[in-house]
Parts: sequence; C-alpha cells; structure tokens
Amino acid sequence: MMEANLSNGMNDKSYSRFFGFVIVMSAVLFSFSSCLEGKKEEGVKTAEALIFPADAKASSEYNTGDVYVSLLKESGNTMIAHFIFKPDSRNFWHYHPDAEQTLLVLDGEGYYQEEGGEKRVIRKGDVIVTPPNVRHWNGATPDSSIVCMTITEHAIENHAVQLRAVTDKEYAY
Repeated sequence: MMEANLSNGMNDKSYSRFFGFVIVMSAVLFSFSSCLEGKKEEGVKTAEALIFPADAKASSEYNTGDVYVSLLKESGNTMIAHFIFKPDSRNFWHYHPDAEQTLLVLDGEGYYQEEGGEKRVIRKGDVIVTPPNVRHWNGATPDSSIVCMTITEHAIENHAVQLRAVTDKEYAY
C-alpha cells in the first residue's frame, strides 16, 4: 500500500501528515455532529459544545431576543462571525454598504428575508448570498435556535448599516 502512494509522489512523511489530517478532520466532524444530535428539543446544543465559540451576548441595540456572537476574523476587508440565535430572536433590518455577505446555516432552523421579498425558512446546510446594499434580516424560528456563520466583504469603517427592528408582524409565521 505504501509503495502505491510513494509511486504517486507521496513520501512517508507527507503520507503520514495527510493520513493524520484525515483522522483529525474525521474526528472533528464526528464530534460536531454527535454533540448536536438528539438536541432538537433544545434547538441546538449549548455554545460550549460547538466548534466555534459564540459566547458574547450581542447588543439589544440591533437584535431582538437572545443572540450570541463571536468574531472569528475582523481584519482586512473580510469579517467572519459566528452567531447563535435562540428561539424567537432575530437581528434588525440592516444592509452591508457595497459588500456582499454569505450566510452559512450550520444547525437549527430560522428565517431570512430581503426587503420586498417573502420571508423564508432556512435550515442546516443552506447558503444565502446577500448582494451588496440589500436590506435584510435573519433569525431563529419561535421553536428552534439557529447557528450561523457569516462571511462579509466590507469596508473597514462601515460594516453594516443598522435600520429598524423587525416587527412582530413581520416575524410571525
């Protein structure tokens, strides 16, 4: 087996590193899926069990309900943030000036809406790309938390322009 790998350009050291990487990534993915499995009644597992932290409570100045966030990267022209929206929580209407945002749904169920569009249910595995300057909001459903990661290309000084709270009528399904 080793001879086949060596003949394809892999030496013992690179093969060992690659094999080690595969084992570690498999363990991480298994661990992540295991810690969230069977937790539907809670929405998602607590923040301590997640791969990325989301341990700082987000400001109620721009959010309704219990929202937790961690900034994973905020240098250069890219911001990566990890969010947990607890049931009934959501952010305010906002937009990103001249910047696209990608929302990755890691677990749970929530809502997403762009101004002028229909509110839609989003679930684990969904990827939403919001074009620059499009007003939008997202958050959890009344019965489930949602875990998200956002990747936003942005101008350093004005990452997001916050607008108004999402009304209960807009939020209700």
